[in-house]
Amino acid sequence: PQLTLQPTMSFNNEESMANFVQQATDLQGQLMVLVFLSAIMGLGKGGVPGFATVATALVVATAPQDVQGGLGYSVALMVPILTMIDIYAAWLHRKCLDWSSIWQLLPLSFVGMFLGQKLDQYLSDRSARIIVGSILLSILLLRIKDAVLSLLVSLFPSGFGKKEKVEESLPLTHETATESKPSQASTLVWACIVGLIGGAATMLTNSMGPILNVYLLSVRKLPPESYIGTRAMFFCFLNVGKLPMRFVAGTLGWPMIPLAFGLGLVAVIGVYCAKPIMLSMSPDTFTKLELLVVVLCGFKLLLF
Repeated sequence: PQLTLQPTMSFNNEESMANFVQQATDLQGQLMVLVFLSAIMGLGKGGVPGFATVATALVVATAPQDVQGGLGYSVALMVPILTMIDIYAAWLHRKCLDWSSIWQLLPLSFVGMFLGQKLDQYLSDRSARIIVGSILLSILLLRIKDAVLSLLVSLFPSGFGKKEKVEESLPLTHETATESKPSQASTLVWACIVGLIGGAATMLTNSMGPILNVYLLSVRKLPPESYIGTRAMFFCFLNVGKLPMRFVAGTLGWPMIPLAFGLGLVAVIGVYCAKPIMLSMSPDTFTKLELLVVVLCGFKLLLF
């Protein structure tokens, strides 16, 4: 028999959106949870490793199950909040932006967003999480496999041959990364992969962040402050582009904007508080913590 894809759900439902907003603004409902998650999101976007990824995952996990399209509304609510966060974070780290990374990723990211918008009509929430989680872990494994091999050689040199050969591989730490910049061709290939897949992932599960983290830290090898500012500016462009797409899809509407603005102000305070925490860490520690959170996020998408 011929396999055909059918839309799983239509989100263009004013009653469902009204129910979502009612629950999200209820003190006995989700409001305090959303305030807490917004503060955590701001801290993460401001430079505390892992907080933004954890907050994004919790937004998905705490989406109301009794509202039709609840996950879609929860993910869409984050878009204006993240836009406010990214504008402020990019301004805060404006002197350290790596514009070449942004311009390489943006075009195909918008193509990926369009593809993700189409796929979102046919994939269930569970299917989308499994696909994005599998791709995320695959990309991370490709980027750090040589670093893992290098670690094994340092622990068991007799079993892996000469250590010097492995040290020519891609490093994981920031100190050695600065000595081994990737070729332009390799960077462009990874930019295409991350742009397409990440753009689709951000529309499906709002989880482009971990994929972008791998690219900026492992491919571009940016230091922490440059990484935070570049990441924020990239997502600023991306989220501004996502706003009309979410409105057209019906997952974001004007009744949700006042709530998003209030939560955005909470998140901006988190960004301000995060910068001194990020600057107190060594670049090596920062990178390892961020990539560890990427691993956890990938398994979270796959298993839950």
